[in-house]
Amino acid sequence: MSSVAEFVASPHARRLSAEDKRRASVVAKIAVHRSIAAVEADWAELEAIAPASVYQTRAFLIPWIETLGRARDIDPFFVVAKDANETAIALLCLGIQRRGWFKAGMFLGGKESNFNLGLFRPGIHFSAADLRHLLHEAASALGSEAPHIFILKNQPHLWGAIQNPLAQLPQVESASFAYATELARDAQNFLTRRLSKDSRKKLRKKEERLATQGDLTLITGDTPDNARRILNAFFLEKIRRCEEQQIPTDFADAATRAFFDRLSQQKTADGRAWLELSGLTLNDRIIATYAGAAHRGRFSAMVNSFDSDPIIAKSSPGDLLLMKLVAAQCANGRSSFDLGIGEARYKMTYCDTTVPLFDALMPMGVLGYMLALRQVICSKIKMEIKQRPRAFAVVRRLTYIVHGRRMETCESAEPPAILQEP
Repeated sequence: MSSVAEFVASPHARRLSAEDKRRASVVAKIAVHRSIAAVEADWAELEAIAPASVYQTRAFLIPWIETLGRARDIDPFFVVAKDANETAIALLCLGIQRRGWFKAGMFLGGKESNFNLGLFRPGIHFSAADLRHLLHEAASALGSEAPHIFILKNQPHLWGAIQNPLAQLPQVESASFAYATELARDAQNFLTRRLSKDSRKKLRKKEERLATQGDLTLITGDTPDNARRILNAFFLEKIRRCEEQQIPTDFADAATRAFFDRLSQQKTADGRAWLELSGLTLNDRIIATYAGAAHRGRFSAMVNSFDSDPIIAKSSPGDLLLMKLVAAQCANGRSSFDLGIGEARYKMTYCDTTVPLFDALMPMGVLGYMLALRQVICSKIKMEIKQRPRAFAVVRRLTYIVHGRRMETCESAEPPAILQEP
């Protein structure tokens, strides 16, 4: 169906049709679990083979559940679908979020997740009827705790070359795009293609200007001390930047710091730090940071910061660090790279692919139908505001005045001085 309006006008807004039940033949058994331990084995198996981002991994989501999820009163639940052989063929990591008088089923990971996906076993076709059946059975199993609506936000239509099964559900366009690119083995070749000759020259001059002020060094969070040092600089710079721009932020919250501390303590299978932290230092002062992680060859940048001191900021330390980070990912053999959600010119400098996202909406009954219409209207308003910079700035300012630091996370965005396409 092409629109939510068409969907909610149909019987599917209230119940599964008999035809749906006949067609939902891929799934033999559906179970809903409230504990991580009950699904961890299936999660580990599907995480290793399913088309998914770093944001669906246990390394990301378990720390999120136990820090930010708990602080935001998100009740996690996990929907596991199995075939006739008792093999797990799908896993949805979801949470119940209470918004005043109604409950919504949403992906775990919150606004910290840039790409949301279910974990679906490759080679198995899930029909729209299968997916409706999956969500309706999950709601039924939750009983009085069932959400009135599933709002499954910020999903890509494709992951790699694989179609997202949940794209078959009714949906609205997400308010923002994400940005990604394929990498090359040869970092210099990649940067030559993405940055014009003039851009590279200007960046070299800025790096040389910073170097006249002291020793300019790239550090990584490969030791606990370095990781703590980079995170300390990140939070200091990010909070200061948001306050200067009067942008509401939750980076000052203890739960946010606890979440990133947990990520920095995670290890890969071969014992390396899971969260890849990078810092650009001028003498002993960290003047820019990046943090991200990789999953199956794709590096996802999660957050960044830069020193807003005008003397330093005019040399674009964030741009310089990003260039070094991209080069390092090429050298490490990573096949692709993304800079997450949110419009910023520096993202288009390095990323040649704009990734459209969608929000799938699945109402559970008449109240869910009403909430779906409300969500469609809110999404369209948000998109209109974001496409008008002045209006967006006014809304952010009013949010800051009314709510202070307690609402939205400040998006990381250092507008680069070098914007030319190669």
